[in-house]
Amino acid sequence: MNHQLKTLKELPRVWRQAGDFFASIEVGLVLLMAFAMVAGVWLAFTGDGRGLLMLATVAAYFIARPVLHVKGILKWPFL
Repeated sequence: MNHQLKTLKELPRVWRQAGDFFASIEVGLVLLMAFAMVAGVWLAFTGDGRGLLMLATVAAYFIARPVLHVKGILKWPFL
């Protein structure tokens, strides 16, 4: 799939081709983990123990994700 744009008229075509990626569950999980990381850092900064729990969850997700891809449990795009 070639995503190089030569004119702005091609932009809607590229967005349609990339739609599966943006609709995937995995993108939602990455956004959720980004939110959890920011919240975890903030809670850890304020001295709340839940911050460490959130940061541990984020670390476990980012360690488990490539392992699941290598084992073939997750496929790209994961819909």
